[in-house]
Amino acid sequence: MMIDQNAFRSCLEYREILRILQKASALQDNFCWQSLSIGKNIVKIHHFEIDFVARGLQIYFDGNRSKIDPKLPLFVKLDYRSSFFKVPDFQISANSINFPLPSEMKTLELRTNPRHKFNEDQEKFVSLKPSLNSVGVDMGNEIQVRVFDVSPYGLGLIISEQNRSYMKNNRILWITKLQNVELQYPILAEVVYISGDVEHKYSRKNKELKVGLKLSGVFPPRIFQSFLN
Repeated sequence: MMIDQNAFRSCLEYREILRILQKASALQDNFCWQSLSIGKNIVKIHHFEIDFVARGLQIYFDGNRSKIDPKLPLFVKLDYRSSFFKVPDFQISANSINFPLPSEMKTLELRTNPRHKFNEDQEKFVSLKPSLNSVGVDMGNEIQVRVFDVSPYGLGLIISEQNRSYMKNNRILWITKLQNVELQYPILAEVVYISGDVEHKYSRKNKELKVGLKLSGVFPPRIFQSFLN
């Protein structure tokens, strides 16, 4: 199994991991695998159940057709966004295995449009507000956050740990400025992921997070081009 690591990002956010598992539970092509000296042992997943209280996962398979070695690490590949994760410790019975929900998962990068990645020494910012009323008047506090990459339909942000709750509680945000240029028509954006996987060169302090925004519109071309330069 060949996996292009560059096409994936690390997902560390519990709610996103849970959402991926819920989406994958309705799909058919989920499987497990273990690496053996003679190759890979692939085990088709019949179905799996999420224990929301204990934060665990129980995976069912056909024990008559497949065997899992309890001494080897296990990997799970989901049929949703090609997500996968490692299971170092698990309990096994004749037809099922159970283990805690993963704390990290690899999942396909959502943004397929070409991205412009800024250098670590470039100071690029956007301004965000949680809500506007029907005539565009501010109904909440504005924050300014650092941008590390941008595409026509998405933004990659780096935020401090103290702003984590702002992103969590306001999944829908308004982009009001690029740098200091105010947008005549603010653009609606959705928080699509929060990750602790910040590249060291972009990190300026401890406990920073990476946030991905998906835009519902496009930036004015001249303002966007100026922002890229």
